[in-house]
Amino acid sequence: MMRRSLRRSLRCATAVVAAVAVVASCAVIPTSGPIGTGEVELTEPASAIPLADDPEPDAEPEAIVRGFLDAGAAGLYDEFTVARKFLTGPASARWSPRSRVLVYSDDGGGIQTELRGDDSVMVTVPVEATVDASGSYVEAVPGSREELVFDLVRDAGGQWRISRLDDGVLMLPAVFGAVYRRTPLYFATPDQSQLVPDVRWFPTRSTATYAVSELLAGPAPWLRDAVVSGAPEDAALSTAAVAVTDGVASVDLRADTRVADADRDLLQSQLETTLGRVPATEVVVTVAGLAWEHESLPALDRDVAPERGPYVLSEGRLAVVERGEVVPLEDAPALTGLDANSPAVSLDDSVRVVLDGDDRLMLLPTDGSAPVELLEGEELLPPSVDRFGWVWTGEQESTASLTAVAPTGEDVVVGAEWLEGREVRSIRVSRDGVRIAVVSVGGGERGTTVDVASVVRDEDGTPRLVGERTPVGAVLTDAWEVAWVDEATVAVLGTSASAVDPTVHTVPLGGPTTTLSLVDETVGIASGRGDRALYVAVADGALYSRQNVSWVRVATDVSDPVFPG
Repeated sequence: MMRRSLRRSLRCATAVVAAVAVVASCAVIPTSGPIGTGEVELTEPASAIPLADDPEPDAEPEAIVRGFLDAGAAGLYDEFTVARKFLTGPASARWSPRSRVLVYSDDGGGIQTELRGDDSVMVTVPVEATVDASGSYVEAVPGSREELVFDLVRDAGGQWRISRLDDGVLMLPAVFGAVYRRTPLYFATPDQSQLVPDVRWFPTRSTATYAVSELLAGPAPWLRDAVVSGAPEDAALSTAAVAVTDGVASVDLRADTRVADADRDLLQSQLETTLGRVPATEVVVTVAGLAWEHESLPALDRDVAPERGPYVLSEGRLAVVERGEVVPLEDAPALTGLDANSPAVSLDDSVRVVLDGDDRLMLLPTDGSAPVELLEGEELLPPSVDRFGWVWTGEQESTASLTAVAPTGEDVVVGAEWLEGREVRSIRVSRDGVRIAVVSVGGGERGTTVDVASVVRDEDGTPRLVGERTPVGAVLTDAWEVAWVDEATVAVLGTSASAVDPTVHTVPLGGPTTTLSLVDETVGIASGRGDRALYVAVADGALYSRQNVSWVRVATDVSDPVFPG
């Protein structure tokens, strides 16, 4: 836990990824004034897309491999026609270029090739991220490298060609960002009250087709047990592509696709929300060309924003910061006699809790009556309150579980097998209640990690299981606290290669981590919805709000900021 960890143990370089941009502006030809002369330097904008060149005659093996890698990166624009010219016929037939994208860095020399004595070339690649066939993006740990081996033979014309290789292509970040688009697929919470994103990356030239195909295939494995979809298991497109014409996306399903009447409206809502980012203003669904009738779209919430916040502790009371003023909550009890820290509040403000020291979780009744003990432990985690009113905590030294407590005092053990033997520092349940972000520390290769996992519940919302995890923020070298920024992004207080002192990092679920500017002696973070609702607390009691790219002080003599959730 950052607030207490920093107190016990107590320069930032912003990583900038350059992208090619062309800025156009209106100009007016002058009709009066003096005529001037001078030299004008014209700069041609560099293309972010490498050109695909045919193999050079009599090129040596290393040159063939490098030419193939360049042609593969450009392959989305020619259907990999040129890239296949570097391969033998059988190798071309086997090679699946869309199976994986390896995003690599050109720092420190970039790709290195080595000709080996067995007519093969070993390629060593500094890895930044990988994207699998379904579009799932995984950030790589700093310093990650991968070795790829390309076998070569001479063809009938005496030219070197690649006879064996791994599936996929390699791309620089600038190229990847130009030809792939970050695309959330939307599924529903089990009670079908909210939509939940499953972030993927698809080629820009056919985003709609990929998005619909993967939406019909279902959510990523880690999310599968916590969400529902209107698409049946056998749902599939009948056509090779989803056409988007004048803002209308046409989705034709196979004739054998059987969608129950009750699920049609849900699937229509999923498709419209997903394709709205393509963009498509309307989605027309047919089955084997026949019109698909749906009644009315369900009113599903998405990316719910807290109505108030941040909440803070100030002068022995729970308070809220509103318009730059620290306003004590009149209906909250005084915290006299408590070592109050780490407050948490429900989205509807009906459940408020704090920790008393490290070992007691206290409910703060909204009628102003005295705090009530909900749970006693040894070293409890800072709590998080989900949309069903369950207060999440647990022992920092995990025994493969967390604990959820109802305001009535009922508690349940929530299994989390992958936390076995790890020290948990911070947890935060997403505002849709389907996912939980966890910062934990352990031995071995994993070290400090930030993970997001699914939350599996009973029909009444009682949490029963923390499901499979998906790692995020791999570039972080240490971390203490996590908060949800929006439906698909978390903020993490931690360190990285670009920030040796603790600072805020924004970490997309499926995307590269960004380091924000440093505020000295940061000990806590909080976030409403969006990066403009980010706050940091510092050791001297000041609270800072993020405004544009700067941090502005908005309050003093406060601690432990938090937004509902």
